[in-house]
Amino acid sequence: MIDLLQTLGSGVLVGLVYALLGLCIVIIFKASEAFNFAIGEFLIIGSFLFYILFFNETVPWPRALPLGLLMFVFFSFVLIKDNNLHPSIGLPLGFAAGTLTFFFFYSGLKLPSLISSPILRFLVALPLGLLCAGIVGAVVERVTIKPLLGRSPISMTIVTLGLAFFLRACAQLIWGSHSYSFFLDLPDITFETNEFFFLSDPIWAGILSLLTFGLVVFFLFRTRWGLAIRATSEDQAKAMAYGINARFVLLMVWAISALCISVAGIMISNFGALSVGMGFVGLRALPVVLIGGMDSVGGALVGGIIVGVCEAVAGTYIEPLGLEGFKEVAPYLLLLIVLLIRPYGLFGTVRIERV
Repeated sequence: MIDLLQTLGSGVLVGLVYALLGLCIVIIFKASEAFNFAIGEFLIIGSFLFYILFFNETVPWPRALPLGLLMFVFFSFVLIKDNNLHPSIGLPLGFAAGTLTFFFFYSGLKLPSLISSPILRFLVALPLGLLCAGIVGAVVERVTIKPLLGRSPISMTIVTLGLAFFLRACAQLIWGSHSYSFFLDLPDITFETNEFFFLSDPIWAGILSLLTFGLVVFFLFRTRWGLAIRATSEDQAKAMAYGINARFVLLMVWAISALCISVAGIMISNFGALSVGMGFVGLRALPVVLIGGMDSVGGALVGGIIVGVCEAVAGTYIEPLGLEGFKEVAPYLLLLIVLLIRPYGLFGTVRIERV
C-alpha cells in the first residue's frame, strides 16, 4: 500500500507539469479552435532562452547575426505595416530590436558573474526568460497565425505542423543536437519520512507548474483581458462586433501559451539534460487535453494528473513484468479507452451538429 501511495504521489507531481502543457493547448484551442502541434518546439526554445540567461551559454556570431537581422526585418515590417508607423520611427525601433537580439545570443547578460547566488539568479533569469519566450510566441503568431484569422481553424492547425518542423530546424541550427547539462541548484526540499520519499526536483516542478497554472486561471477568470479572451473563445465574430480586438487577443493567447510551455520545459530539463531532441515530451499534451477535454481548463489539470499517474503506475507495476517501454504507451492506451466512452473527453463540451 505504501508503494502504491508513493507511486501515485510521484505521478501527481509529474502530472502537474503535463497539466501545464495541456493548458497551453486548451487556451489556444478556445481562442481560435486550432490545435498547436508545435508545442514541443516551443518547449525547446523557451528552455534554451532561459538556459542562455541562467548559465550564460552563448552562440557564435555567425549564428547570432542572422537572428538579429531577422528580428530587425520582422519588427520593422510589423511596426510600419501593421501599426502604420512612419519608416523614420519604425526602422530605428526595428534596428534596436535586432541589435538587442544579436547581443542576447552572442554575449548573453552574464548573470553568473553578476549574481553568484543560484537562487537569486533563478529569480532574475526566470521572468526574463519567460518574457523572451512570450515574445517568440507573439512573433510566431504575427507571422503565421494572424494572416489566417477568419479562415477555417483547420488551416491554422496545418500551419502549426509546418511550424513545428521549422522551429525544430532553427533550434538545431542555433544550439546543435548535443545535450546540455541542466541543474538549477534550487533549495533542497526533499520530503522524506519512514514510508515516503520524494526528491526535491519533482516537488519543485509540481509547485512551480501548479503556481503557473493558478496564475493563468486567475488571469482568465478574474481580469478584463481574461474576459476578452473568454468572449473571443465563445464567438469570435460577436466579440469583434462588441469592440473586442480579436487579433490582439489571439496574439496575447499565443504569448501566454509560449510562456507557460517554457515553465514546463525548464522543469522537465531540470530532471536531467537539455537538448533539441526533448521536444517529444510535448506530445504528452495530446492525451492530456483529449482525456480532459479540448476546451476545458479544469479538464487540462485533471487530464495531466491522470496521465502522470498512469505513467507512474505503468512504470512501477507493469514494466517489471517484462513489458519494457510500456510506460510510454500507457497514456495513449488510456486515451483510446476514454475516447471510446466519452469522445469529447471527461469535461469537454458535447457539440451536436445537425445536418
